[in-house]
Amino acid sequence: MPVDIINMTEYCLFTFATTSYALKAEKELKTAQAIFVVVPTLREISSSCGLSVKLPCENREDYLNILNTKGVKVDRIYDVKKVGKKNQVTVLESWL
Repeated sequence: MPVDIINMTEYCLFTFATTSYALKAEKELKTAQAIFVVVPTLREISSSCGLSVKLPCENREDYLNILNTKGVKVDRIYDVKKVGKKNQVTVLESWL
């Protein structure tokens, strides 16, 4: 059964320092046939880039390894849970 990444209420988010890193992440993850979507960075998250990668949390280590191997720098990884109309955001890892 395909994953409906757009409508997930619990997911992980990769943020980036620049738009070029976000776009390179998109290219590399597409090449790897990863399950993800590029989304605007959530209001609850302070980030210098307006784009993030939304993905199922169970894939986060694999996708992070792909990006690291390709030289794409991820700034932070967040765990996001939709609670009502708000997002509950927790920093899982940070390299800032």
